[in-house]
Amino acid sequence: MIRIRTLITGGLSSTILIGALAGGTIAAPERIPVSSVDDQSLSISNRIAAVDHVVLAMGGRLDRIVASLPDGHPPAPILEGLISTRSTIGTLIGTIDAQVCNQDGVTGTGDSSLADADAFALDTSSTGLLNQLSSVRGVLAEGRGRLIRIAGALPPGPPVDEVRNALLTVRSDAVIAFETVNVRIDDGIHPPSPCFTT
Repeated sequence: MIRIRTLITGGLSSTILIGALAGGTIAAPERIPVSSVDDQSLSISNRIAAVDHVVLAMGGRLDRIVASLPDGHPPAPILEGLISTRSTIGTLIGTIDAQVCNQDGVTGTGDSSLADADAFALDTSSTGLLNQLSSVRGVLAEGRGRLIRIAGALPPGPPVDEVRNALLTVRSDAVIAFETVNVRIDDGIHPPSPCFTT
């Protein structure tokens, strides 16, 4: 499946370094390390865009993981790992929706920096794939924490259009990652319904 992903440009090179994040399909042995620091001197939309780059990297990892799975329905415990990963993505999407649809203001804290070296990328054994999925879940959970942390800097009330659009970009890429996992689970579960129409 060909995916068109919009990368938000401008002012992000100092806040995020993602190696091997190119358009198109990612080769099975290719590693996708991620390192990101929440630079509070940047605009809110750029800080959110940095989270989107992390989500894109995790989507690339999931593409690679799913391509490494044997044909047919995933065996246990890979199936459980995929279901847990999908749940983590769903929680991230729910956090974004709470911010996009917020009317009262949100406060919270989250990780200022996150890093993951994709250490298990070359191990396509059952254990290696489980370790990769666990790593993806950890990074996405930290990305969610980052969004909660950023939300603490927002003024009360609905987000301004620039912030809302940045959040919707992250949501869109998270939904793509959710559906990547769904292709292999195929159990009729869908991403959380948004409180808005696009």
